Amino acid sequence: MTLNLDAINQERHTLSAIFSMCLVALVFSMAQSFKGPAELAAQELMELTTTLIEPLFEKPKPPEARPEPKPKNVPPAPTPTPAPRQELKQEVMVPAESMRAAPAQSAAPVAQTTPAAPSAPVAQATPEIPRPVAPQVPPSLSLENNYIASVRNTLNANKRYPTGREASLQRPAGKVKIAFVLARNGSLVEASVEESSNSIILDNAALATVRRTNYAPWPDGTWPLQSQHKFTVSLDFVPLN
Repeated sequence: MTLNLDAINQERHTLSAIFSMCLVALVFSMAQSFKGPAELAAQELMELTTTLIEPLFEKPKPPEARPEPKPKNVPPAPTPTPAPRQELKQEVMVPAESMRAAPAQSAAPVAQTTPAAPSAPVAQATPEIPRPVAPQVPPSLSLENNYIASVRNTLNANKRYPTGREASLQRPAGKVKIAFVLARNGSLVEASVEESSNSIILDNAALATVRRTNYAPWPDGTWPLQSQHKFTVSLDFVPLN
């Protein structure tokens, strides 16, 4: 756009110069005809014309360059900081078989690549193995078992091998299982042979042992809601030498 305006102005100045020259020529021709005062007027007109023409032949001044607007102060964009490199920790898993064969292979040196930086050992938490908890025995059951054991020991202590002619001749041997019922105060209610020894002599000896034994009363808290309880004891008879 600026170049087009300069070209139009240049053409306008050229046309004005040509017109002025024609005017000067016309005035000069008229001045020749009117000498005297006309020459003075022509000379003044000539000077006026030259003053008008001289600017036309001067080169137009280049347009002044407008200063570009300065950009506003924009804060510089933050430079991204490189992320720190993370060292890869490589765990070497040694199979159990190679650990067992290590003493045999210790004679030959093995080249092992060591990492650039030793990594700290990672502590692995070993799971705790729960210990088996022994079942708690109720106090009443423990007292009952102790009473049964005391009755059995008392009967074995009172056990006597039968005497008599038949026993000395037959010399029977065997085990008799006796079932008997005791009251809470320890008195015997009844007794019977539950498993025979195939010898009447031994069966009668076992019944006699149960009937002549004195039993202690039940401990407090044993066999609740019972006034009588059945017991079974096995008595083993061996002939004397």
